[in-house]
Amino acid sequence: MSSERIHTCTNCGEPAVFERRRYHYLESGISNLYLQGVEVAECLQCRESEVVLPRLEKLHRAIALALANSPARLTGEQLRFLRKHLGLSGEQLGRYLHTDKTKISKWESGEDPIGPSTDRLIRLLVAALDNELRPGVSAIAEHLPQILDESGKVWELQVDVSTLQSTFVSVSRAA
Repeated sequence: MSSERIHTCTNCGEPAVFERRRYHYLESGISNLYLQGVEVAECLQCRESEVVLPRLEKLHRAIALALANSPARLTGEQLRFLRKHLGLSGEQLGRYLHTDKTKISKWESGEDPIGPSTDRLIRLLVAALDNELRPGVSAIAEHLPQILDESGKVWELQVDVSTLQSTFVSVSRAA
């Protein structure tokens, strides 16, 4: 469903039309993250697309909260997103987890799996270190026993950019 707004393409200068659609948010670094209701301006001439992501800080906080409540173990991509969301270096995160930046790097690259205890501690750290998520730390703690012993790669995270509500969908059902 296209809107009536017209935009000038930054690639060719021709008119581009806005449309709200589902968007694979690869810029987040998380391969299984999709945003719902994103405004995309598509050029009528060169077909170049420009994405409009409003309230980026709030969107990233909603993604962080969703990951802290993920039904499955965190992936390396998700850990990297959370670390960056908190503004921590690998070394700084390593101090919290009593490990070194090399281990953090191996988790983030997928070279080593994130253990169940570490996974849970990371989730609590996210809530504790983000001032706006801190009030929800008890809800995250209550969620910890429900985490499935399977990789988060088998779940697709969908976030509505208007409401900032998130949903995890099994990849087999998402297709």
